[in-house]
Amino acid sequence: MKKLLAVAFAGLVLMSCSSLSPAGNWTYSITGTPQGDYTGNMSVAKEKSGYSASLAAEGSSIPFNQFSYDKKASKSNGNFNYQGMMVNLEANVTQEEMNGSVSVQGMTFPFKAIRKK
Repeated sequence: MKKLLAVAFAGLVLMSCSSLSPAGNWTYSITGTPQGDYTGNMSVAKEKSGYSASLAAEGSSIPFNQFSYDKKASKSNGNFNYQGMMVNLEANVTQEEMNGSVSVQGMTFPFKAIRKK
């Protein structure tokens, strides 16, 4: 019986790890920029050929030019244009959070997103 429970538990753990994905809706914050902090909603969708993503705040939406997810490393990378500047995102992805940074013109700022339930 103990072996059966251990195998079942291991199977559940493996299934939950393999289903980790950045796809979904998130609340995000980018802090410490010269213009202040940014907060809003982030949407990531699984597409046939990868992922698409966008950031939304104060009635406007910014689509990512590129958004990718490395399943083995559990990391997302992407970039988008903001006020004529290319902004790069790098974040570690867990089931509930993305933690990383955005960089623009040689400056780096903390990025955090929490999955909406």
